[in-house]
Amino acid sequence: MNPPARPAVAGRRHWAWTAAGIAVAVVLLGSAYYLKKRPSGTPPAKLPVIQSDRYLVGAHYYHWYPRNFRHGYLREHLRPRQTFPGGEYQSTDIEVIARHIAWCSEYGIDFLSIGWWSHEPERTESFLDHLYRTPNIADIKFCVFYETQSLGFDPKLGTTSFDEAKTARMIADFEKIAARCFSHPSYLRLRGRPVVFLYLSRTFSGAFAPAVARLRSAMRTRGYDLFLIGDEIFWRVSPVVPSGRIPFPLVKTPQPARFCLFDAITSYNMYESGAASQKGYAAQSTYVSDVAAKYAEYISAAAGRVYFVPQIIPGYNDRGVRRRENHYAIPREWSEGSGEASLFASLFDRTALRFLDPRLNMILITSFNEWNEDTAIEPLEPSGPTRTDDSASGNEYTQGYSYSGHGLRYLETLRNKVLALCGTVRRGSGAVPGAVVRAYKGQQLMAETRTDSAGRFRFSRLALPADQYTIRAADQPDSAYPVTVRPGTCSTGIHLKR
Repeated sequence: MNPPARPAVAGRRHWAWTAAGIAVAVVLLGSAYYLKKRPSGTPPAKLPVIQSDRYLVGAHYYHWYPRNFRHGYLREHLRPRQTFPGGEYQSTDIEVIARHIAWCSEYGIDFLSIGWWSHEPERTESFLDHLYRTPNIADIKFCVFYETQSLGFDPKLGTTSFDEAKTARMIADFEKIAARCFSHPSYLRLRGRPVVFLYLSRTFSGAFAPAVARLRSAMRTRGYDLFLIGDEIFWRVSPVVPSGRIPFPLVKTPQPARFCLFDAITSYNMYESGAASQKGYAAQSTYVSDVAAKYAEYISAAAGRVYFVPQIIPGYNDRGVRRRENHYAIPREWSEGSGEASLFASLFDRTALRFLDPRLNMILITSFNEWNEDTAIEPLEPSGPTRTDDSASGNEYTQGYSYSGHGLRYLETLRNKVLALCGTVRRGSGAVPGAVVRAYKGQQLMAETRTDSAGRFRFSRLALPADQYTIRAADQPDSAYPVTVRPGTCSTGIHLKR
């Protein structure tokens, strides 16, 4: 993909539409039409609890490096420049992939969503060839993030209008995805159903309902019942209108006639470049209250018919790749001087955990390593904070906000939010992979897990709330390790010997 790193439609532009009254009338008419004629393949109205034992944390993952480093990113312009462990990297370097997986496994990321572009599937297929050969691939789950804008997004209307050609192309893409991904043991499944995220589903128009139904049917013939998660939540979305009507202008209201075609709904990134009230420190802006209100609106519109997946960012600054567009930044501090990752921690409490769907308990992070928009939580080499960049003014990129070489700060923040305790199982000086570890409260078994390829284990805070527990390796029942789980911090340094 050519720059920008992600297309402008991803919420990076503010569309100044008019005729709001006409838009409301159109969307109400369209919604009534489609809800009355509910297409086949729609998820059932009463949804079961999929999993309640742990937080299921995912992060969007990008495999377009080093190409996208060349498009520009904030950290290369800082003074001093902030770098990655080992420097800029190649996404297909197995050592890099293994390092990323190890960080995820240790700090609480359960799965990575990996982009698939219809116009260049070979990029993802090349990455998958290397991912599958990575020695610790079993320590993580992955799923496909299907980039629907490559089917033919219309920037004038802000929509992706489905017809026979686009439907056939999407099904052909999924045939290839199914063959390359769904049978892999590390592919993310929920109750046996392969998970796929649909980027920009909120732009779908035209014959999208039969397209989704045909897609589900085609995958069922291959033995796969898809679990589709639509990128539906945003400030303005394409309205659902009767066949033959033009879905214009975009509307602010949720579109249940479209999002009820999916199993769950989420957002990719709630940043909006045209929302001036949301810029700057979140403690002073309307960003958090606006996002919370929009999440509540979609949950109400869903009325329990689809699962809800809250999404958060660590911050946003795309000035390294789109400097001429002069977008404002959302700094990584909650308020000035509150410290690196304070926004991330606050968003966890105020949006992710607040709007968690207890039937699924999934949280999505944008992103693990999207550096062009500086939404990444991937570790950097540790370095002190700076507000200075290499522009003539010294702050054209930073806008005067502080950025640190944050090391493991974001992963540690994540760990403290979602994990109760973690440790290792070792035999002598070596790790013991696949060991069963159990947590007890008195004599009652509370939770069970297994060690990863490096002998690390972890327990979710959802399974072990703050209290006193005893940790045992399953084959060493007489060897007990007492531990206290405290609010807001993960208990670490638990080493079980075998």
